[in-house]
Parts: sequence; C-alpha cells; structure tokens
Amino acid sequence: ILDDFEGSSKWTTLATSLISSDVVGVTDDAHVTGRRAGVFKFGKDTDQGIRGFYRSPSGGPVPVVSSASFSKATGAGVGDAIIVNLMGRLVPIRIMDTVDYFPTMDPSRNGFLLMDLDNALRHLNILSPITTVRPNEIFISEVPGAEEEVHKIALSLAPSRNQVHDRASLVESVRLDPLITAGWKAMALLAIGVILFAATLGYVTYLISFSAQSRSEMGFLQALGLSKRQMGWLLSAEHLVIAALGLLIGTAAGFAMSNIMVASVAVTEQGTPVLPPFVLTTDWSIMGPVYAALVLIFTGSLYWLVRTSSNVDLYEISRIEGE
Repeated sequence: ILDDFEGSSKWTTLATSLISSDVVGVTDDAHVTGRRAGVFKFGKDTDQGIRGFYRSPSGGPVPVVSSASFSKATGAGVGDAIIVNLMGRLVPIRIMDTVDYFPTMDPSRNGFLLMDLDNALRHLNILSPITTVRPNEIFISEVPGAEEEVHKIALSLAPSRNQVHDRASLVESVRLDPLITAGWKAMALLAIGVILFAATLGYVTYLISFSAQSRSEMGFLQALGLSKRQMGWLLSAEHLVIAALGLLIGTAAGFAMSNIMVASVAVTEQGTPVLPPFVLTTDWSIMGPVYAALVLIFTGSLYWLVRTSSNVDLYEISRIEGE
C-alpha cells in the first residue's frame, strides 16, 4: 500500500496544460477499508501522452518567490497557485512572496521566479528519466580558510575557467585600482575642503556686512531699552534660523547631486543601468565632523556679531545720523 489516504494528502496532479483541470483528492465514498479513498479526476489533456499524479516533493505546488514584474505581467499575487512552463515542462507553483531584484536576474524583461533547487529539479524531471534538467548557474559561499579548495571545486564543475567568478577578487581589484579609488578619495577630500571654505567665507562675509549695515538699528533698539542679553537672543534667533535653513537646503542639494553623479556612471558597457541599481549611503563618520565644524563656525561668527552689535556708542551713532 503506497497510501491509504487516511491522513493529509501530499499527492499532486501532473500539469497537462496551463489551465489543467486534473484534480486528486479524497472521498468518503467507495472506500474499501478505512474511512476514505483517493479520487482522481482528469480531463482530455495530457503531457507527452501521460496523465496522472505523483507525490509532491514540496507537498503541493512548488513554493516560489516571484519578481514584482512577473506578478504584474501575469496578474498572479501572493498566495495564488498557477502553472508555468519551465524548459518545456509544466510545473505547478504557488507564489509565497515578491521581490524587486535578485543577483544576475533582470526584472525588466519577463521577470523571474525563485524556488528551491531540489524541489524544482524533482518537479521538472518527474517525466524525464532520460533527459534531465540541470542547473546552469550556482552560487557558492565559502568558509574562512577554505577559499582555495572551494575555488578548485568550482573550476571542476564549470566547463571553462572563464565561467568562474570570485566576487571578493572582483571587488578587491576595483578597490585597488588607483584610477578609481584615488580619484574618488581625492574628490571627497576636496569636496569637504570646499564645503568648509565656502561656508566660512559666505557666512562670515554676510555677518560683517550685516553688522555694518544694521549698526544704527542695533543702537536704536538699545535706546528703546533692550539689554545686551535680549539683543543677543534676538540676533541668535534670527541668524540660527538662517544657518539651519542653509544646512537643510545644502544637505538636500548634496543628496540630489550625488544621485545625478552616480546615475551618470552606474551603467554597463552597453550603456544600460546596472542591476540592481546603486543604493547611495552616507558615511556619517565623515559628515558628522563636517557638520560639527560648520556649527562651530556659525556659533563663533554669531558670538562675534552679538558682541560687536551690543557694544555700540549711541552718541557716535546719533552724531553720524545727524550729519
């Protein structure tokens, strides 16, 4: 007895068409012994002249993760069970989740499906004992200390040495290329210097001009009875808002410029965008001290402005205004 059908059924019908109507299940009628019996209902379609059912390696349709583009093109969402044609074989699948990108896969074409390799091969080869389907690409992760042995195994599996790629070696070769790393490092240091110089020059120049033009106004406010402390709070509130807005606008502009610069170089040899797309990250260990230096510059300049504007000679101002 292969199965008495008394427990949960793990049998799956062979997919005979993309809209296969074959069903295998259990019934309480026509049982010989026990309480239930198996029932197989089938239509007129066959797959290579064969119809039937088999014990599913995954207990039903193959669980897969589909690309968002595949789900959009087919209209199949999470939880839906459909039949797909894989290398000339009809395989029932059930979508468990969706993703946008996966290594070496281009979602802009027909999309892709991710599934367990063993389950996929069992379903694909269920009707092909002679011509079997084999994987044409594998990813191998290595433990520390076994790099050379893993590389030898990969070379033995691949038909050609040119088909074996070591990600760590590729990344290291890019990192050691002086035309790439040295140029970007120098640009980063130059950009930091330009930021500090431009911010210091612009803000200090603005404060000097403001101090010269508003000298009489500060004296008028003091004549009305404002103390030096009140003058300091007034100037601080006004200019710290300007500095904060400048930092926010500059930060937003920096992110926008980074996206524009990276988008222009993140292309393949054919000029198409690389996949998956670059994700920009900010090294706050570098930008943090830069922001701290800018805040220190703004605070020092503002302190100088407060002291200069508070120490005004009202008699001298009135004499100058009278002239």
